[in-house]
Amino acid sequence: MASPPEKPISSIARAAEIGQILMRHGAKNLAGALGFIPSSSNVIDPREFHPAAVVAFLRDIGPVGIKLGQLLATRSDLFTEHWITAFSTLHDQVSSVPFADIEPVLASSWGEDWRSDFAQFDEKPLASASIAQTYSARLRDGSEVIVKVRRPGTAARMEADVRLLIRLAGIVEARSPDIARYRPVEFLRTFGRNLAWEMDLAAESRACERIGAYLDTIGVRSPAIHWELTGLRVNVQERLYGRPASSLGSPSGDPRVAAFAKSYANAVLRMIILNGEFHGDPHPGNVFMIGEQDVGFIDFGSVGTLTKARRDEIVRLVLAIAGEETSDVTNVLLAWAGEPKVDRDALAVDLDQLIGEFRGTVLSGIEFSQIFSRAFDLLRDYRLVLPPDLAILLRTLLTAEGFVRSLAPDYNIAEETRPIITELLAERFSLGSARSGLKRLRGQLLGLSASLPDILATANSIAKSGYVPVQLDPLSIEQLAGLRNERQSLKGPLAAALIIASALLVDQSWLLAGGALVIAGVVLIRKS
Repeated sequence: MASPPEKPISSIARAAEIGQILMRHGAKNLAGALGFIPSSSNVIDPREFHPAAVVAFLRDIGPVGIKLGQLLATRSDLFTEHWITAFSTLHDQVSSVPFADIEPVLASSWGEDWRSDFAQFDEKPLASASIAQTYSARLRDGSEVIVKVRRPGTAARMEADVRLLIRLAGIVEARSPDIARYRPVEFLRTFGRNLAWEMDLAAESRACERIGAYLDTIGVRSPAIHWELTGLRVNVQERLYGRPASSLGSPSGDPRVAAFAKSYANAVLRMIILNGEFHGDPHPGNVFMIGEQDVGFIDFGSVGTLTKARRDEIVRLVLAIAGEETSDVTNVLLAWAGEPKVDRDALAVDLDQLIGEFRGTVLSGIEFSQIFSRAFDLLRDYRLVLPPDLAILLRTLLTAEGFVRSLAPDYNIAEETRPIITELLAERFSLGSARSGLKRLRGQLLGLSASLPDILATANSIAKSGYVPVQLDPLSIEQLAGLRNERQSLKGPLAAALIIASALLVDQSWLLAGGALVIAGVVLIRKS
């Protein structure tokens, strides 16, 4: 189902339009610094930016500006509350495109006789957003489906706007050190990649199937995809029937609603922590209560992905907070921020104070939103910027917590996370995981085979002479002077030998390999 590419939009023409938008909203100094109008100053002062004007500017840019503003509304680590409130007014609700403009997209995807695939097709859209519109239909076999169609011209305009915004961000980075620390170019590149992915309706369908396969294992529904009718600009999926979660309203005391809310939150947490790929926008409009209390997710246009390494970091952070290990919390946050130059001691003191605020508090009395709010205050104070992949995670968690609490006020997302993290830890330290890790270690050790002759020659010399040849840099002698009376120890070499033996034995005997590791641990722990 190949579709003709959309005609690209001239960057020069679009730049002129954006320059006019800046002028219209009183950003004359910024327009001058960016080169839209003649100016004697290239200095960009962030204090000139005001929430209302920035929001109006983003709204006038169009779909890219609106989606960018929605993303910024989730970045409490970057913006204060009055900025977040302003960004939150940007809604992805747009006037629908007439079906006469949509039909050519269907014809180019399915052929001129596309109607022959349907027993019924309602030309009135169910919903209209900046990227696509959705329609209800029924296939010839009686299947009720949802047809999602990308709005014509959307891809070309969005791609042009993202390219232009990245170039402008580069200029801003060069001319404003205060803004450069937020890495706007990196942020916008990530935003652009995610937006391009969202415009690919086939990619959305693949994500729906992948995540849906996991959700199915925990009893949560997602739409089946009709691949014979799905492509880049159109997808067709099963229509799920049930009560939209947005219609459930405030707490009603109905135990089925409370059970539904907890099942929904459990699904979100398990997608994030155990699956690593998750629905990135699980707001009530994208969730259904099916039957008595079953959960169903739709619209996988926004998806978050966490690598195994990132999930391990998150678990490490949670465990460090729970164990009041301030130094570990500091290390994780600074690693996420790209190891910037900050006063680590002062940050550690502030983090210890933050942890202390929740010390001794009953777990059910803690809200993630409280923790995030306080943590984000610290991040802003120290000018620490979280990596872009965590932004969608935080949005998802806060969306889930807010929605669940609206239906089940006694629900505590932190408490419910504990058994899931325990499950993750069990997975990480399972027999199979340990065996896999040892195999990787063995592979790395075998990779040193090129140096083996030299190593063996050195070992033979040591064995014969009883001496270890050592070279010291003159500057190191002073540092070693205080250690001259300490007794040499063979613990390190012996433990290393045992670990190597364990790696080599792992395929022949798991018991022997494990025994070697245990002895290595005893050697390292034993005092001299």
